[in-house]
Amino acid sequence: MSRWKITAVTAIAAAITLLAGPAVAQRAAVSDPAGDAAGPGLDFTRVGVSNRDDRIVVRARFVQARRGDLIVSIDPRGASGVRLISEYRPNGTTTNYVVPGAFTARTAGAPTVACPRFTVVWRPARDLARLSMPSKCLHKGDYGAVRFAFLSERAGGDTDYGPATEDGELSSSRFIPRG
Repeated sequence: MSRWKITAVTAIAAAITLLAGPAVAQRAAVSDPAGDAAGPGLDFTRVGVSNRDDRIVVRARFVQARRGDLIVSIDPRGASGVRLISEYRPNGTTTNYVVPGAFTARTAGAPTVACPRFTVVWRPARDLARLSMPSKCLHKGDYGAVRFAFLSERAGGDTDYGPATEDGELSSSRFIPRG
């Protein structure tokens, strides 16, 4: 092979390598109809989850960010999951924590999970909440695809949830590969 051809092949291979982008988080989102909440709590319009390599990020949108409990179930394939909880109080103290067991598990009264750097940011002007959980808080970071479901409560009663089956029962999203 001539020197010119070797140089051209090397240049093309380098260009292809440089053009390949970084790994992108895998995502899924579920829309929920506005106005279907059973009471004055949080009424979801859309919830999206990004299954990143270093963390799981949830973005929940509402008709109106108002007092209520936001609960997002994260359920990894082949392992036990967790529930991310934010007890939103616009005129008081909002409490955020993680408990073991996704909605698919029966874990009533379970203690919280130690999850340093679990953060929740409420943006009431945008009717948005963002929850971010480091991957090490779920099965010690040893998991792959996850699915999710969401629920809001107020005064101990459910106000809205999703995704739902055709008969209105709580379901879960498709599995989202880790990115």
